[in-house]
Amino acid sequence: MSESQPQRPYPLDHEGRIARLEGIVEQIDVRLGRIETKLDVTDGKIDATREVLESKIDANDAKIDATRDSLDGKIDRLYRWVIPLQITTIIAIAGLAFKAFTG
Repeated sequence: MSESQPQRPYPLDHEGRIARLEGIVEQIDVRLGRIETKLDVTDGKIDATREVLESKIDANDAKIDATRDSLDGKIDRLYRWVIPLQITTIIAIAGLAFKAFTG
């Protein structure tokens, strides 16, 4: 080589360059395999978390439904007491008013 030509970082040996590229491709393949493994593990964790959350949501829905049914029952019982008491109170006030005016 003459001094006027710049030196190349790699020799022009094609076999050496191909071998180097094959090594790089093998490293990339190994690294991609590790990434795929980690993604599979992460997908498994996400699926497990989803199942746990769905079961907790279903349990909370059941509790909310039970509480709503219980409250509906309590409100019905209160109406059975309050409405007759109000009617009785109205009749009593009307009777007292009638007695006061006719008196």
